[in-house]
Amino acid sequence: MKTLGKEQQFERLYATPPVYEWELIVNPDHGRTKIAYASFGICIILAVVSFFWFQGNTGLIAAGMLIFLGSGGAPWGRFLIHADKRHYYAINQYGMYSTEEQIIPEIAYTIVRRSAWVGCAICVFAAIFIGPMAFVGAGGAALMSFTMTNFRSIPHKSQCLFDTSAILKNYRANDYLLRTEHSLISLIIPESKLTPIIEVIKQYNDTFEEEFVDLYKDSKFQARPVILEIVR
Repeated sequence: MKTLGKEQQFERLYATPPVYEWELIVNPDHGRTKIAYASFGICIILAVVSFFWFQGNTGLIAAGMLIFLGSGGAPWGRFLIHADKRHYYAINQYGMYSTEEQIIPEIAYTIVRRSAWVGCAICVFAAIFIGPMAFVGAGGAALMSFTMTNFRSIPHKSQCLFDTSAILKNYRANDYLLRTEHSLISLIIPESKLTPIIEVIKQYNDTFEEEFVDLYKDSKFQARPVILEIVR
């Protein structure tokens, strides 16, 4: 029998109907709202400092840009970067694959892209009429604006091929890592689905082990994912 290359194995994995599948809506970071408020507060403090540190128009422009960065960046991080995510997982006899995508309406991406072009124009205007010193306070706003001009949803795919053995590592509630001999995949598994998922993995691997790893024992600040809804 001809041995398939890795790319061919991936194609076969995705082309084969799943034996078991599940789908979740997840909050990727339980502290995302606090982070947004903190980011906005830091920008306001820096704006006040810039206004009094630089004299005249330079201080005013720098403060304005920092306020723009805070008022735009904090909601952008909270509702776009750290938006709820939809996770889909599927298992068949050849392995497991997943798709992760942010749950954001397309209109939101359109608004962000158009707002970013406005921000770019403001930064260019400041550089022309005030000089390079304008970017002392506005550099962050300029960088963010140019980055967001092509902002769009990009689904992230992951896959793990079965071979002879599999190890399911549990890091904390609902947070797992499946490792086989040559690949691995991160998983979010609700407690209600753990048993049937393990049974399917065992079916297609000669050996199977479960392992608990207390990876976050000493971590005080961690982006802990929270399951909001089990779709199926």
